[in-house]
Amino acid sequence: MPFLDAQQVKFHRQQLMELGYTVVKGVWNEDFTSEMRDWSNTLIDKNPPDEKFRFQGSDIHIFTEDRWDRRVHLELSSTRMPDANAARMIDHPTQAQVCKDMGFGLTSAQEWVILLSKPPDALQCYWHQDYTNWNSPESLTPWPTVLSLGYYLSDTNRSNGCLRVIPGSHRRRHELHDLIPTPHDSEVQQMTDLSGPTFSEHPDAIDIEASAGDLVLVDARLLHSTWDNISEERRTLLLMWQRIFQDGAIPPWWEGELPIPLRNLDPQEKYEETKTPGDLLRP
Repeated sequence: MPFLDAQQVKFHRQQLMELGYTVVKGVWNEDFTSEMRDWSNTLIDKNPPDEKFRFQGSDIHIFTEDRWDRRVHLELSSTRMPDANAARMIDHPTQAQVCKDMGFGLTSAQEWVILLSKPPDALQCYWHQDYTNWNSPESLTPWPTVLSLGYYLSDTNRSNGCLRVIPGSHRRRHELHDLIPTPHDSEVQQMTDLSGPTFSEHPDAIDIEASAGDLVLVDARLLHSTWDNISEERRTLLLMWQRIFQDGAIPPWWEGELPIPLRNLDPQEKYEETKTPGDLLRP
């Protein structure tokens, strides 16, 4: 049975393509959200945040047991571990139904969940995006090809470190693209001066407030950050990634024009990965 009706699908698709994000309400029910909250709290208490991740808070990668069994270089640590709950989140039936309703087609899901938890008084996160295929014409698709699926375990707002984004920056070059360091590199992780563009309150930014259990979908190309957590409670996000419409695939529901470089895309051609947008991304 569909979770989203036709009008809701149209709204969420349009928002995801035009703004780079959308929030689907109530995908996790209260019982499952509460269970994941209790589980994650226990995990965080046993593995407190590392100072080197002070902008993210906790940064714990929870692998499916199947993926962990196939590991080559992974070693058990306070930030890398297997747990049966990873598969339960990745394969959650309501989430799968939402993806089906949205017409995402065949998806390739990352086999781990990232636990990002801001403790009280945690710093804001810097402006960045999470895309690495900027050299390819595929970076110009109107639809997402790499998508994050996130669930906050408490209601979020500016006081406890909610998400903030630059709407439309997944498809249009924004001034911040040329003012911020390479995402997640040591340069930005070691920054102590938070007064520059990397941590700025940019006028184009908007806050994305979500309720516990809402599914927050974000295009990997979108510039985003978070506020600091000035509340007295931790603010936890469970984050997953999916690849969709790979190798030049065009959504069957797409009816618009394609950018010229995308029309000539050779799905077999490989491009050097980069975290920094190049000349293909224009204002």
